[in-house]
Amino acid sequence: MSVFSRTSILGLAVIFAVELGLRGATAHAAPPGPAGTGSESAQPGPIPRLASSRQVRLDTMVRQGDTFSARLEGGAQAELTLDPRLQDAAEEVFQTFQLPYAGAVVISIPDGRVLALAGRSTVSPELGAEELALHPWAPAASVFKVVSATALVAEGGVTASSRTCYHGGVSSILPDNLVDIPRIDRSCATLAYGLGKSQNAIIAKFATRNLTPDKLERMAHAFGFGETIPFDVPFESSHIDVPADDHLEFARTAAGFWHSTLSPLHGALLAATVANQGTMPTPHLIERAVGSEGQPLVMPARHGRAVMTPAVAHEVGQMMELTTRMGTAKGAFHDRKGHPLLPVSVAGKTGTLSAQTDKGYLGYSWFIGYAPADHPKIAFAVVIGNHASWRIKAAYVGRRLVEEYLAGAAPERHPHLLTAAR
Repeated sequence: MSVFSRTSILGLAVIFAVELGLRGATAHAAPPGPAGTGSESAQPGPIPRLASSRQVRLDTMVRQGDTFSARLEGGAQAELTLDPRLQDAAEEVFQTFQLPYAGAVVISIPDGRVLALAGRSTVSPELGAEELALHPWAPAASVFKVVSATALVAEGGVTASSRTCYHGGVSSILPDNLVDIPRIDRSCATLAYGLGKSQNAIIAKFATRNLTPDKLERMAHAFGFGETIPFDVPFESSHIDVPADDHLEFARTAAGFWHSTLSPLHGALLAATVANQGTMPTPHLIERAVGSEGQPLVMPARHGRAVMTPAVAHEVGQMMELTTRMGTAKGAFHDRKGHPLLPVSVAGKTGTLSAQTDKGYLGYSWFIGYAPADHPKIAFAVVIGNHASWRIKAAYVGRRLVEEYLAGAAPERHPHLLTAAR
């Protein structure tokens, strides 16, 4: 199914067709080994898709106590990997705040077990996790800066501490943002600052001077854009269009201004790849399965795919920590006095874009991340499609999911944190 048939449900088809230039987009071959230098711990190359007879039918999912199960295509039955605490947390937040459109995914690191898979819409109640968590209905926005930063470190000769001077770039990229103008370039900052603060001019300047369209596109495909990512439920590839002959649009692409789409599942995998020392886990929803006569089914081996070296992943991860420490998500992870709201550090990336659709205004709010930052156990992604008058943004939901994970991991130290909205 094409991106347009899914996104038309949300009134986004025209925007994606015009802004992303995705008409006739096709998947590319699997990328080569990891970017950067160093050893390779995962098995590179494509991973076979799960046989269609063993794909989960989400419409049959039921819960019995703390266990979720569903039928598979072909009549078998599967117990799912979903964690009741995290699944409830995501669904509760979406219901409490009555969000127009929202999707969230939580993945276990390093094994790729999907711990939460949620989607809800007050505008179109018929939409659920399959449409809002597994399909790229939203632009990747500034989340794509993670891809650009990785390419800069792995292939552009740039480090987190590399500096550039800049002006503007708060909410747009203009031609003059790409050139040095000493009289108005009154601020100088590092690539790390640019990622943490999501400073568009910094990312755009580094990209246009240190990357080519081919290098950025190659990194995007290494991260899974335009690729088939095997999963126990069919889900659509995120899309990427890197302009090869338009300098300004290339800069905008690197900074996350359109030209790419993303699903929450794929967003969680982006974060998981950085958290997992550069190896993208293969996500799975089936814990175990039995055939129609009760016989256990042997599930295929799940191997990760190397995207970058551990050294590159470490450097990108440190930059992502700045997002919650002093960057665009600081307010969601600290109180008004600047004190952390969590006992662990979280690495993440925000993303924000807005558009007029045939459903009216939609403000897209993203947060992808992983926690704890120093020894990751979960990776997650949240996307919200808000109206002009909004109640929460995605970073808030991300923090709540981390809170709930910590409460479940150490119940003697953390009470249930989601009994009521705060």
